[in-house]
Amino acid sequence: MPSSFLRRASTLALLAALAVPQAGALSNVSSWAQEGVAAAQDAGLMPSSLASRAANGEITRAEFCGIAINAYKAVSGKAVFASGKHPFRDCDDPNVVAAFELGLVSGRGDGVFDPDASIQRQDLCVMLYNVLDAVGIEASAIAGDACVEDYPDVTDIKDYAVDAMVTMVDYTVVNGISSADNQTVLAPDGTATREQALIMASRFCTAFEGIVDPEGPQVTPDNTPSEPDTPDMPDIPAFDPDSMPSLTDAEKMELVYGVGGEKYQTAEQAEANMVEIAVPVWRLQEDGTKTSGTAYLQVNRNLASIFESIFEEIYNGSEQFPIKDVGCYSWRTGEHSQGTAVDINWEENMEATINEDGSLTPTTGSYWLPGEDPYSIPEGGDVYNAFISHGFLWGGNAWRSKRDYMHFSFFGT
Repeated sequence: MPSSFLRRASTLALLAALAVPQAGALSNVSSWAQEGVAAAQDAGLMPSSLASRAANGEITRAEFCGIAINAYKAVSGKAVFASGKHPFRDCDDPNVVAAFELGLVSGRGDGVFDPDASIQRQDLCVMLYNVLDAVGIEASAIAGDACVEDYPDVTDIKDYAVDAMVTMVDYTVVNGISSADNQTVLAPDGTATREQALIMASRFCTAFEGIVDPEGPQVTPDNTPSEPDTPDMPDIPAFDPDSMPSLTDAEKMELVYGVGGEKYQTAEQAEANMVEIAVPVWRLQEDGTKTSGTAYLQVNRNLASIFESIFEEIYNGSEQFPIKDVGCYSWRTGEHSQGTAVDINWEENMEATINEDGSLTPTTGSYWLPGEDPYSIPEGGDVYNAFISHGFLWGGNAWRSKRDYMHFSFFGT
């Protein structure tokens, strides 16, 4: 199952007669914001933590971490995963942890993050500005129509946020708002609603997405191209996929961990054995068409070539199965901590307990409706066949106690 920032536990019964909900949608989006929120959602900026939340409610510090992480992924083209560390004693949200480790956010001090507090507009700008720093983009000054000095409350910006707000105003990520006396102000110490925050993040990605090529040289702040640093690691061995289904558990252990090897016991040990891969996927558009895209995920280095073969098969399959959510490594229980299990489209491929009467009660995600929802994985379909042919087991039929339709695992756990 996916990490908590990518999961939404549900108590809904599985009722096929109900209309299929749109996963991750805000509720009661203002008419003026509908187009912008839709664009943000299409761009993958909507974290699952905002699902069904009021669009005009103030966004919290933790919620905006989810948006900032998605903005980082969109701008950098790289995957993000939480390490399992706990920098804050009042918050273990993986989005917050990941944002902290990327340098996008800091706490209040003394191990406190204050996740449920509203985020000020200037702090929102600082987090987006920190995304640029984490990616390696220097936002040069531009002569745009907007200028921070045009606002009467410019002196209210805190010193630490000046550069961030200047940049976000220059690139029209942040606009002024109307004050009580009908002036247009920046309101740096004011708050933002969820719909406003999403629209700002969407503007940010429009301004900066595509500047960095994840496959090519990175651009350093002085604009001098340099090759990205890569760790010295042995070549990833290639294996014949046709031999995978016949492997014993002992042979699988040797393949993943080496002769006499054992499962990783710490996050640091696991992360040293993960690599990032880019795989082709189909993206489903609102009009029903499908476009080609790329997904990035962290996987066990010794299974990297196998995962690449699997996703190539899915992509080339006749179904053109659409993938909007996919994840592998995350330091938590089960095979995800080993980088040997993948979850796909978790909202539409629920994890559920099996009741005594045979009915299912969702514990993660909302439903599984193959043949009705295009994101649900059918047994015997392209996704299922690709994983099974490479020796993986499917959570949809592997166990007696539960169903986990999103989950494919190398060791069957």
